[in-house]
Amino acid sequence: MRLNPLALLLLALLTGMALAADSARPAFAQNDFFFFLRPPANVPRGNPQPQQRQQQRPPQNSGWWPFQPQPEVLPPPQQAKPQAPAEPTGVVYGSADAASQGKRVPPSQFVLVLGDRMAGQLAQGLADSYVPERQRIAIIDNTVDESGFLPTPVDWLARLPDAIAVARPSVTVVALGADDLQPIKDGDGQAQPLTERWSELYGKRVDEVLAALREKAGRVIVVGLAPVANGQLSDDYAKLNEILRARVARAGLTFANVWDGFVDEDGKYMANGPAVDGQRRRLRFNDGVRFTRAGGRKLAFFVQKDINRMLEESGGAKASATPDATSGPERPSALAGAPATGRETRPDAVQVSTSAASAAKVLKDGVAPPPVRGRADDFTWPPPGAEPAAAPPAR
Repeated sequence: MRLNPLALLLLALLTGMALAADSARPAFAQNDFFFFLRPPANVPRGNPQPQQRQQQRPPQNSGWWPFQPQPEVLPPPQQAKPQAPAEPTGVVYGSADAASQGKRVPPSQFVLVLGDRMAGQLAQGLADSYVPERQRIAIIDNTVDESGFLPTPVDWLARLPDAIAVARPSVTVVALGADDLQPIKDGDGQAQPLTERWSELYGKRVDEVLAALREKAGRVIVVGLAPVANGQLSDDYAKLNEILRARVARAGLTFANVWDGFVDEDGKYMANGPAVDGQRRRLRFNDGVRFTRAGGRKLAFFVQKDINRMLEESGGAKASATPDATSGPERPSALAGAPATGRETRPDAVQVSTSAASAAKVLKDGVAPPPVRGRADDFTWPPPGAEPAAAPPAR
């Protein structure tokens, strides 16, 4: 077959144009033998220098490549979780000598905690609370988990002398009773817990222990029971608290009520609640009986006010703790207008004669006390100190 010269010229022209276009492609595009599998993509034009080509070349092919390794997908960076503030780490000692060992200036005051399982957690809570005062105040622990006022399984009457001798306490804190709801031998029979006969026998035993404490330990605080998750047991503990409160008052000792710190507004057991730092924390473990570290500090909070008062009475420097709401100008009766005792009265001050009964009416019933001449609630006219009006001239 003979080709037309014009057709040959046209074929040669088209072939040259195709070769010129192919030579203008970048090197990485020419080496791609699977170009027919690539989707359409914009290919950069021009022939950059090797250094510029290295900078312009993308780290991965812009099109699809069947054997190309996929880029590694890194997980997003995790933000650091905010750390909770460090809890104070107080130290509980076994004796006064152990608390003084190795210290250039030994503590001058010792607080002995006697009792059962709750007493052990109370001791740790007091040690945590007194961390700022640890150079002056040491907490001594002498506790047995399964024990009570009753003589079995631990007879605290026999144990007290040695416990007090090794602790040399300025204040003794006693927390017992959680394991005392058991029958008491009564002649040939047994008195069942919280019956009238049982309460009589139990009260006598408590009186004996408290009398020994008052004689040997001096300043004594008896801590009441706290509520537990078991509703029936909590009710029994509330009744036992009434017995203990009455016996402690009869012995002339101090009773620390901790019940309200571990119940909600409805008076029911509370496992989570406000701690001493104002934050809501877990106060009790899942068993519904034991206290967490935060719960132990809250338990100590209700005892610490009485401890500080007794430490101050014993001649030591005033301990830092909660203010006493029953004394000083901040007491409720003073806020209601009753006079503060033991303070010098300025000669020009208005004398206040509101009685304690009247102050109680203000706080409980909202009944305002009768106005006193010269006080802010006195609206009589003329006010005190005003000059009497001049008499009109006689006509």
